[in-house]
Amino acid sequence: MLELNWTGHLNHFKKMIGHSNQYLITILIGIEGVRTGVVTKGDSFNVTWNPTSLEDTARNSRRFARNSALSWTMDALDAYLGFLRKQPFDFPTEFYDSIKNERFVFSLFNKVIDFTNYQLDLPLSLVHLGIQWRNNLVHYHANNELEPQYVTYIRNVNMESIQERFRGLDPKLMYENFLDYKSPTFKEVAAIIQSTHYLVLELDKVLKEYVNVETYIDHIIRESDVEIDNIVFSNPEKKLRKMKRFLMTKGLIEAKETASNAVITDDKITEIINREYELRKKLRAKKK
Repeated sequence: MLELNWTGHLNHFKKMIGHSNQYLITILIGIEGVRTGVVTKGDSFNVTWNPTSLEDTARNSRRFARNSALSWTMDALDAYLGFLRKQPFDFPTEFYDSIKNERFVFSLFNKVIDFTNYQLDLPLSLVHLGIQWRNNLVHYHANNELEPQYVTYIRNVNMESIQERFRGLDPKLMYENFLDYKSPTFKEVAAIIQSTHYLVLELDKVLKEYVNVETYIDHIIRESDVEIDNIVFSNPEKKLRKMKRFLMTKGLIEAKETASNAVITDDKITEIINREYELRKKLRAKKK
């Protein structure tokens, strides 16, 4: 038996956001090199670049990089949430109807938080702050405010309790910077990225239970023609083992006993293999 360990949409989210902090650090290191004169434009880089002040250029570029990282993170969150409206999710009708036409990340995020019964904590507060901060930075006339419960949590958080997770972060100062329409500092952006990554991982543990595993496997099969061909036309004694090994690269894990609903038995996997074998055998015959 195989159990779904994470949704395929989580994998897409991770590809978007996985190394964002590292990329931002790399950019900032390069900008610092420009500021100090250590880094200059190479002859192979065929662009016009002649700043009147390296100090001003570096400062503005750092701000641009931090703002861009924040915006990219919120877009990654929006992308993950947007996938919830698509197969292979099989949500209760009332919840699905509430999200199917929702286009605003703030509203969609709130509905998902309520549906999964995620409790108020610092990561949730920082992600909400990131959503509003990003909107204020990207939309010139925006004047978004953070909801009171998140303001209260940030203002009253125990500083010692967050140092291991967000070393050097001052959430209260972070909120003041948001109110003053400043760009987030590196530590503030890093904290929002880390919180978003953590929160999506936690939400996915709940949301995966609403995935129709057979439908999910059908999606995988349609996108993996060569791999499935190699499996279904292989030695009959090895087909099941090969298929399970392949599915384990797509978010499923071996499970003997589990309380999860997102499972598929070996017998059902064998049925899928046999179905694909017969279908592909007929297609091969037609081509001859």
